[in-house]
Amino acid sequence: MYQLTARMEQSFEQYLTKYHELFSGGRCSGWELEELILKAIQSDNNAQHHPVWREAGHDDKADITVQVNTQKHALQIKSGKLQKGHLILSGHRLGRFNGDLLLITTYLNNINVEIISVPYQKVDDTDGRHHSYQIVYFSAEILKDLAENTWYEHGKVLKQINRHGVELSLRPSMSWQVWWKIPEELLVKGKSITVG
Repeated sequence: MYQLTARMEQSFEQYLTKYHELFSGGRCSGWELEELILKAIQSDNNAQHHPVWREAGHDDKADITVQVNTQKHALQIKSGKLQKGHLILSGHRLGRFNGDLLLITTYLNNINVEIISVPYQKVDDTDGRHHSYQIVYFSAEILKDLAENTWYEHGKVLKQINRHGVELSLRPSMSWQVWWKIPEELLVKGKSITVG
């Protein structure tokens, strides 16, 4: 699984600090995180990691592809939120499958990327406003192992829990967007960053 080096994580922290010097309101958005992580990877010349950024949004293709020696890593960069022992992430919009759960399940079981998520929390306290980020890493393998016939209705949402304990939700009202609720113990945690 691909992880940023300590130098890359340090550079990423510096870039987030600069970002919040310019913008004090809220979180660094997904596409901005992609650019900052790209720059962080490029900052460590000793590592010899060669990144290429492909802006992919909610697609399943890599946002950043990194060549390390002979190995190629397909990375998706996501923001997310850490909440009550889980990482909550939004993902692909699957409206093109017209609600066909067999096609949706097959599609989700075939995503092959590694994920760097940078969940955010805004903290307002007596010392002012702080922006808290946590770098986490995981493979899309923990999002798979879904069965077409085990989706169940929960209000206006379809849900399923895979064998890893990850809860997936499909939201038809949001063009069948998929959401994941991932137990924290499945994540590899990197640097924790507080800005402000």
